[in-house]
Amino acid sequence: MQKLTKEQIKEFKLCEQIIKDNSKTFYKAFSTLKSKADRYAIYAIYAYCRVVDDSIDEYKDLDLLKSYERKLSALKNGNIPDDFIFRSLNEVIKTYYPIKYDFKPYYELIIGQEMDYRFTQPNTLNELLDYCYKVAGVVGEMLGYILAEKKDVDKINRVAINLGEAMQITNILRDIGEDKKRNRIYLPKDVMNKFNYSKDDLYNEVVNENFINTVEYLALYAHDKYQSAIDQIDLFKVDARKPLLLASKFYEAILDSIRMNNYQVFSIRSIVSDETKKEIIKTLL
Repeated sequence: MQKLTKEQIKEFKLCEQIIKDNSKTFYKAFSTLKSKADRYAIYAIYAYCRVVDDSIDEYKDLDLLKSYERKLSALKNGNIPDDFIFRSLNEVIKTYYPIKYDFKPYYELIIGQEMDYRFTQPNTLNELLDYCYKVAGVVGEMLGYILAEKKDVDKINRVAINLGEAMQITNILRDIGEDKKRNRIYLPKDVMNKFNYSKDDLYNEVVNENFINTVEYLALYAHDKYQSAIDQIDLFKVDARKPLLLASKFYEAILDSIRMNNYQVFSIRSIVSDETKKEIIKTLL
């Protein structure tokens, strides 16, 4: 990244504040990167993802989402929007991404939010995974250009996508109760049917063996994806490996928290305590 002006630094700091305010886990992990340019790049990408997500998740505003799509198209065509996130993102694209980059993951994220706006319960696990790719796996693709050497970017795309999907499945399992209140069921119909857990059971907040088996089926799928990413951690830049491990382990620990709470996702939000995070950090030192 070329030498930044004071104004550009100020705008990257605004992006940093967004990740600080919205994801302590990611901030704690990626703020340890040695390269300030890499840190700034991640903060700008996170800020973009955050405002796109919030346009639907928080504001349910399709017009707002479409405004980000227009800004993205303007940026792709060389017309930088008057928006500090997109100005910061422009510096990231110039520094890390290939010439004539197609911005496909950035557009896919917008499509994923449109899927949330017009939400329907996924019929199959494959449909859920397609959704997970569009709202989380694509973030792995965006970050791959920052976290890997240029020669290795193509190799790590699948790894980064797997990690994003694992994290999204973890979010879905943690948020079953909150999503139910919004009339959203992300658990695929075929998985629920496999374990004889009905929609009525879910709306009645039934936690039984069938529910536990449903949750565990998806949790074990996520565990496999986390492990696959960890097994290939050497593909990433040396100073990115520990932050990625931390982010992976912190997120994966949410699944253990769900178990410790006896799968009471309807009444308890499963979190990872600071004490547990410290234990995880110790194991990785």
